[in-house]
Amino acid sequence: MKKSLLCLAVGMVLMAGCATRQDVITLDSRTITLEKKYADLEKKYTATREDLSSFGADRDEKYQSFSDYKAEMRAEFQRFKKELQLLGGRTDETDHRLQQHVADLSARLDAFDVRLAKVEKYLDVQAAAGGAAGGATANRGNSKQSEDIALYAQGKKAFDGEDYGGARGAFETLLKKFPQSDQADNAQFWIGETYYRENWYEKAILEYQKVIENYPNGNKVPAALLKQGMAFTELGDNENARLIFKDLIDRFPRSTESKIAAQKLKQ
Repeated sequence: MKKSLLCLAVGMVLMAGCATRQDVITLDSRTITLEKKYADLEKKYTATREDLSSFGADRDEKYQSFSDYKAEMRAEFQRFKKELQLLGGRTDETDHRLQQHVADLSARLDAFDVRLAKVEKYLDVQAAAGGAAGGATANRGNSKQSEDIALYAQGKKAFDGEDYGGARGAFETLLKKFPQSDQADNAQFWIGETYYRENWYEKAILEYQKVIENYPNGNKVPAALLKQGMAFTELGDNENARLIFKDLIDRFPRSTESKIAAQKLKQ
């Protein structure tokens, strides 16, 4: 990413004043929408779980499609939760019913987060196990490949446990020891994700750019572009975000990520 892209206008203007009932109604509606999306996620989860039991050529592609959808759900959930926290801080302390409603919404989101985390944990473990089994079948006795896969699984386990420093360490070791690994582009992408989760969006943008430049033919490029755009949005740089979303749509018009980018351009 060119240095000019990192001249970021960072900031968010928080709305002043007390929360209104309309604020709560709006967020309540968004909670319902989020729950509907989760229902769709569970359907995709069931289908993907079946796909992971096979080792067809499209197994990784199907898992990747689900993983990208899941990542978008996670990002949306985090944004929504921040809004809800802000709303709670603006609620008039004398309006106990309104406070209770905000608390109820927060509890529903917490429950949603627990369910989503379980889906993430199961599928990531299954994907790593499937990759290990496939590698063992194709190349029995290949210790380097086994170590490669083990490092990737270690990194994902740490990531799922929110140990982002530990995850980076595993992924960086994988890239250093096995730069030609089939998991290299995935490892680089997840390094970017660790910084994104830590809200260090500038660093995340640079790490996603490594995916785009170093693995141009890899299947993580669309996801890296999408997350770059989302990182710029988080930084308040909507101009660069829109440029990246448009680039994603032009380059990968049929990808799941391009559909998400198109939706974001309408927001």
